[in-house]
Amino acid sequence: MNAGDKKLNEMNSLRDMGHFPAAVNAGATANVLLTLCVTWMMVPRFPQAAAPVVWLAIVLLLNLLPVVLLRSTMRPETVFPPLSRMNFVTDQHKFSDWVYVAASANMAFWVLSGWALFSISHSPATLGLMLAVAFVATFSPVLVRGLKTR
Repeated sequence: MNAGDKKLNEMNSLRDMGHFPAAVNAGATANVLLTLCVTWMMVPRFPQAAAPVVWLAIVLLLNLLPVVLLRSTMRPETVFPPLSRMNFVTDQHKFSDWVYVAASANMAFWVLSGWALFSISHSPATLGLMLAVAFVATFSPVLVRGLKTR
């Protein structure tokens, strides 16, 4: 079976994410970039040692709450589209549970590494560099796919 034909609830590898439509990757990338921007703004305002952990908890709660609420509406007849045809907004709650663990770990990496870096150097240039790295890393499935089709 082509991984792009797998249904959302049948994902069993991180490589499967390479089959998401570009709009889905763009939404995930925008979420990471926006979170890094807000993190950058928060660092000088909250120098307390516990601040990054509290901020991470808030970010994860904000990212997972819609999933929990939307999953409560799922029924046995819920349709699970193939990975290649998923919609970022209407299908974000239909993944296997392990995908949310991986996504939360990814977001934790960006929040905590961003907080650490911004604590050392809180400049617009540092933010720009972090955003560029996060963009390339998070949007890479689409970028790589684009290179393969040439």
